[in-house]
Amino acid sequence: MSQLVSIADRLVRAAAVVLMLALLISVTLGVLSRQINQPLSWTDELAQYLLVWTGFAGWMIATRRHAHIRITMFADRLPGAPRILLELLIQAALALFGAALVWYSFRLIQRNLDVESISVPFPAAALYVPLPFLGLTLILQAAADAMVALRGKVDTTGGQAL
Repeated sequence: MSQLVSIADRLVRAAAVVLMLALLISVTLGVLSRQINQPLSWTDELAQYLLVWTGFAGWMIATRRHAHIRITMFADRLPGAPRILLELLIQAALALFGAALVWYSFRLIQRNLDVESISVPFPAAALYVPLPFLGLTLILQAAADAMVALRGKVDTTGGQAL
């Protein structure tokens, strides 16, 4: 199982690199084409899509690395069992949010399938395609962190599961 998780992590990181490079190329082409007075109409819209997708990839990476900001002042003052309970509640809330992302993302994608993008050759629904993957990442990471918390291993320095 850990090998599968490692492969998924590497795929997301590789996707983030490809998305960032594509974003850089799209923006550069847009700037250069304007400089020679032959603007490419699709570069701005493509850059917007790529920026959103890159943000989603970054969110997945940060979730896996426990890199999101977390204020632990209250939790750090709790003794063992209440602290574990609080951590389980936090992870349950994250899993619920992930489930809502998965549930509503499919509706959002479906609603936008017939909405045409202005200058790129795919529907506006493509903007939301990463959302189910993001929601699933949140659910699985919350479940893994809840299992760690149940074993009583919660880091007191940053709120990250060990």
